[in-house]
Amino acid sequence: MLTDRVTGGFFILLGVVLYLWVIPWQVETADYGWLKPRTLPLALAVVLGLCGVALMVKPVGDARPSTFNWLRAALFAGVLALGLWLMGVVGFVYAASPLAFAVMWLAYERRWLWLGLGSVVMPAVIWFVITIVLERTLP
Repeated sequence: MLTDRVTGGFFILLGVVLYLWVIPWQVETADYGWLKPRTLPLALAVVLGLCGVALMVKPVGDARPSTFNWLRAALFAGVLALGLWLMGVVGFVYAASPLAFAVMWLAYERRWLWLGLGSVVMPAVIWFVITIVLERTLP
């Protein structure tokens, strides 16, 4: 239970720091469009903080991750870092599908329908919503 409470406190603190300092400092302001650039990040920072509160109020249990889980988390972080670098080099359109496929494969998803939806359809929907509907640019 202590581990859950410490983790919950961390996510509360992270949500507050994101909401009060990081998002206002890093997200551009825009006077156009019906959805401002800060709206979604601020909402997600609130959700993150509320999830931390929920974890502190009702902890699930005191589970300690094994070495294998830390190695797996490091592998996920490496794949995500590689994907972000790749997006900077070739852009979202070309990097999103392989990145999504790699993350889903690492998460043991083997159903071809879900792999197709997650690695082809979702990046296309994200591109459409961001560039066409919200009139924002992607890398």
